[in-house]
Amino acid sequence: MSTTSLRYLPASRGTLLRLRQQLELARRGKSVLEMRRDQLIKEIFAMLDKLKMRAKVEEKYIKALEEVNYLRLNRREPEFSSIASLVKPPIIDVLMVSVQGVPVPQVRILKEPDFSQVRDPEYRSALVALWEAIKNLIEITNIEMAVERLCAQLSYINRVVNSLEENFIPTLEEIIRYIEEKIEEEMLEEFVRLKRYSRVGL
Repeated sequence: MSTTSLRYLPASRGTLLRLRQQLELARRGKSVLEMRRDQLIKEIFAMLDKLKMRAKVEEKYIKALEEVNYLRLNRREPEFSSIASLVKPPIIDVLMVSVQGVPVPQVRILKEPDFSQVRDPEYRSALVALWEAIKNLIEITNIEMAVERLCAQLSYINRVVNSLEENFIPTLEEIIRYIEEKIEEEMLEEFVRLKRYSRVGL
């Protein structure tokens, strides 16, 4: 029910009871949303701490990539392509997972790459190091995606809480006060009318 339509409700005890129930529900809902907001903020800050590692992860990736490129240049392209073809690639998928009740797309490594056919220790070491760096980048990307989705949810909850706090609840309280005053006036008028009738009867 919109706040505009609330203003046109009849001033009756039944209306007053329903509005008080709505007000209690709105206050409870606001309290639950505020607790939910606190949970999301706590989770986001925990993730942001992990994202501080991004610079080191990127540095590790660049270093691993440079080592692979160094081998590629020194051993020549045909040899590099031949050895690279021996690696069985990983199996990766994107799944929707729940993070604090928020659906978040996350990259999942279903199967690691197989380097067992790479006999050259120099190549094998460089390729394994590159893969480890890539895994770290995937982890950072997953965290960033989670932070983005949680922040979007947090923004939505803030809008709802602000709407309840600044608009819906004050309007309900105002209308309840108005109806309470109206009912009191009607009761007073009825009392005065009964007193007048009782005097006429005497």
